[in-house]
Amino acid sequence: MIIYLSCTGNTRWAAETLASVTNDKAVSIFEASEKGGNIHLKEGERLGFCLPVHGWRVQPFVRSFIEKMTITMANNSQGATPESSLKRIYTYFLLTAGDSCGEYAEQLENLLVSKGLKVDTCCSIIMPESYVALPGFDVDPDLREAEKKMNANGVIQRFSEILVDHRSVRMPIEKGAFPRLYSRVFGKVFYSSLVTDKRFKVNKEKCNGCGRCVKACPVDNLTLEGKDGKKHPAWKHNGKCLTCLACYHYCPSHAINYWAFTKNKGQYYFSHNKQKQQK
Repeated sequence: MIIYLSCTGNTRWAAETLASVTNDKAVSIFEASEKGGNIHLKEGERLGFCLPVHGWRVQPFVRSFIEKMTITMANNSQGATPESSLKRIYTYFLLTAGDSCGEYAEQLENLLVSKGLKVDTCCSIIMPESYVALPGFDVDPDLREAEKKMNANGVIQRFSEILVDHRSVRMPIEKGAFPRLYSRVFGKVFYSSLVTDKRFKVNKEKCNGCGRCVKACPVDNLTLEGKDGKKHPAWKHNGKCLTCLACYHYCPSHAINYWAFTKNKGQYYFSHNKQKQQK
């Protein structure tokens, strides 16, 4: 089984690509969470996590899911799987990032180990940039986007071969030049000050009420509201917001902004260029 979190489609692509090669099932972490966080594995089944790096730290939503998840095995009629059996589960993770991962991999592995799992292999893939909610941050130019996707395809194919063979060979993690600084300083500020749905604004004149932002939100934090047939998105303020900007990127009329930071910036989701070409 592959548990994934995807906001603009990069990590979903990675999870589904791995699933197509390994014949494992890809399940969104939100769907798994809604079902109680119970992971049921067949005998010999792999357990993978495909996650995007936000703020160089494991997201509170992801941390909470892993801390609460339970793992049961098809051959175990006693309920919870004993730790000795958990360590025999072939476990791995794949991270996607626009630039670097910082100490995300170490944090994630510590979480998995605390659940009794042993990480056999891991890798990171640099994907097109989607975080644009700070000055100086914007999406990649089309050429750079295509280059990143091409390189990512090569990395994921090599990683797939490791998984199919159940090898314990770790591929490099792109930590960046200053991983401790990224995760422990910048990441702390990111999550304490910038991860909130209270900074999103909707231009109701531009909004066409299509609801794509609602469908795009990976944690079900958006709804449509309004009167007289004119609806617009409203955030639920339920504490689940990742500030992943999926709502911003998927909006076809560019009606959503995060403060003034996203004004006049580009939009990105994994299949956007393909859809542009089909119009």
